Amino acid sequence: MNDEECRELGIMTEQELRDMDLRYERLEEAGIADTMKYFDRIHDKLFSLNSLLIAGYFALIAIRKDVPSWSLIIPTLNSGILLLIDYRMMLRSRLQANITNVDGKGRDKYGSIMNGTNLYSLGSIYSTLAVIAFFGYFLLSSQR
Repeated sequence: MNDEECRELGIMTEQELRDMDLRYERLEEAGIADTMKYFDRIHDKLFSLNSLLIAGYFALIAIRKDVPSWSLIIPTLNSGILLLIDYRMMLRSRLQANITNVDGKGRDKYGSIMNGTNLYSLGSIYSTLAVIAFFGYFLLSSQR
C-alpha cells in the first residue's frame, strides 16, 4: 500500500509509524530520567529526615536515662545505607555520561547498578520507617 491508500483507509503510513515510535522512545527516555530525579529527591528527603532523627536520638539519650546509648547506632546505620545509595547513583551518572564510549560489559554493569539502586531505594524507605518506629518506641516507652 502506498501512502495515499493508507490515508484513504485511515491507516497510519510507514513514516507516521516511524515518527510515532520515535516519540515513544523519547517519552520513554524522559520517563526514565524523571524516575531517577524523583528517586534522588526522595533520597534527599530521607537523608534530611534521618539527620533530624540522629539529633532526636542524641536528645533522647541526653534527657532520658533509660534510653540506651547504643540506640544511636540505628539511625547511623541508616545514614550509611543512604550514603551507599548516593554513591551508587553517582556511579550510575558517571556511566550514563559516557554510555557511548562504554563497551557491552560496562552497559551490563550500568543496568545492574540501576536495578540494584532501585531496590536499595525501596529498602532505604523501609529502613527509615524502622528508624522512626524505634524512635517512637524509645520516646513513648515509660521510664523505669
